[in-house]
Amino acid sequence: MRKSAIIALSVAALLAAGCGASSTSATISAPTVSQPAATAPAGSTSAPGTANASPAATHHAQHGPAATVRAYFKAINRHNYGRAWRLGGRYTGSSYAAFVSGFAGTEHDAVTIQSVSGHVVTARLAAQQTDGSVKTYEGTYRVSHGVITGFQVAQVFPAGASSGGCHPKSSSGHCYEPGEFCPHADAGMNGIAGNGEAIICEDNNGLRWEPA
Repeated sequence: MRKSAIIALSVAALLAAGCGASSTSATISAPTVSQPAATAPAGSTSAPGTANASPAATHHAQHGPAATVRAYFKAINRHNYGRAWRLGGRYTGSSYAAFVSGFAGTEHDAVTIQSVSGHVVTARLAAQQTDGSVKTYEGTYRVSHGVITGFQVAQVFPAGASSGGCHPKSSSGHCYEPGEFCPHADAGMNGIAGNGEAIICEDNNGLRWEPA
């Protein structure tokens, strides 16, 4: 009888322990680990994975054909003719001395890029002369490997303005004649002399208007 009682008490104790373990395990849960919120790098104004500008577009704007044309005229305005010569002046068909002397009557060149198609830049140039007048030119510049290798530029006149039968004219307004010096901006340009003869600005011991 005593042995049976002991066995019963042991079973009861085991059952009680089992119930306690079940109760305890039911209330235990995995610890919660909080993840820090994703934040953009300091100073960034865009979400991660986005960019404010395409790297390719930025590179093209800074180093593309249009940038070369701007750099060319920037060098001219700074009288850095050596740099301008390397950026394309050597392809104007004149000697270096003629290239430099061609800017004698130019105070400042303001270039406006109108379009870019591949390696060809179309631009408008307002060349302010030392006498206060302004000559306007339009045309294309072909750029290869950061150098202007082709110039197709001509002087343009305001709508309704008359060239007076000859063109282009000097900064003082007179018609050119064959043999006269021509400015660098007119290099390679065709025109009409005061005597009605077709002329072209090309190198002949300096840039000169020669019979076409």
